[in-house]
Amino acid sequence: MKVREVMVSPVHVCRPQDTLETAARLMWDHDCGMLPVVDREGRVGAAITDRDVCMAALMRGQRLAELRVSEAMSRTVVGCAPDEDVAAAAQRMAERQIHRMPVLDQNGRLCGVVSLNDLVLVGEYDADVGRAAARVLLAACRHRASVPAVVPESSAPAAPHVSDARR
Repeated sequence: MKVREVMVSPVHVCRPQDTLETAARLMWDHDCGMLPVVDREGRVGAAITDRDVCMAALMRGQRLAELRVSEAMSRTVVGCAPDEDVAAAAQRMAERQIHRMPVLDQNGRLCGVVSLNDLVLVGEYDADVGRAAARVLLAACRHRASVPAVVPESSAPAAPHVSDARR
């Protein structure tokens, strides 16, 4: 199965100069936990999560309206291609302990986002994707210091039946 078959598109985005209040509002309004941060040409150069927003506000002791996305975003973007195999994308998510990953074209422009939730929902009827989702969740649940560089397929339990999940 290819990433394009499970990804969500279109995707809401923000820009580095936006306030964290704007980013948080977009995440709330569109029920998502991550926004790709795009430049003027629409290329993804960073990402910001709901956790990034919260931690920036806490650590700086300022209101969200006073902080910019550029102050809290992750400048390391882990992405995948729309024609990439879902298992390979899920493996990268597990290795990096990420729940959501931008899907990028060859020019770095956003095509969609694939999330752990997407994998779980597809995994309900595709056992291979379900096992991949379980590996991502297993890796994401580990404390960062204890995560091995690669999560072996044989160590992941079978994915449980899930009938409803929020993005």
